[in-house]
Amino acid sequence: MDYIYDIVLNFNDDYYEFYEWKQEDKIINIKKIPIYKIPTNKYLDIKNNHVTIDPSSLPHTSKMFLLTNGIEIIGILTNKQGKVIKKSSLIFEESDDILEDKELIKNINIKYTVDKINKSYYLGRIVKEKEKYINNYLKKINKLEDEYLIVKVDKDFKLFSITPIDKVKYNEGINEK
Repeated sequence: MDYIYDIVLNFNDDYYEFYEWKQEDKIINIKKIPIYKIPTNKYLDIKNNHVTIDPSSLPHTSKMFLLTNGIEIIGILTNKQGKVIKKSSLIFEESDDILEDKELIKNINIKYTVDKINKSYYLGRIVKEKEKYINNYLKKINKLEDEYLIVKVDKDFKLFSITPIDKVKYNEGINEK
């Protein structure tokens, strides 16, 4: 099996599972897209990190394609140089239908380089958006005029410690890379 027909993808800068898609996302219907099977370690590298794929290692010259390890599938969008610029999960039913015939998918020896390791790949979309909002808020606080300052936020953004500003040191943000 070289191609998959009529699937829905939602390309984003970060990989999000289909249940984290938002109504305002640009969800697109793809009529025909190539699919390749690769080993699990390479699949996870490409899924979780910022990579550049060697275009000469792909059988087709398409900049948009699907990758699978036989367990799950990811949609990839690259630029001309092979740098992965967007990723997409598939809707569960479509992924399940494709994986029923996983033995027919062509195995390839994909070549790629990891440009940057993504340390927060395990975080969901909502957590990432909350973290970004809180970081931006903390950066805008005027530490001399604001009476209180948020100084601690737990990993799930549930607990806030509020301390008078004159009792704490100013914090530039949380979990910044």
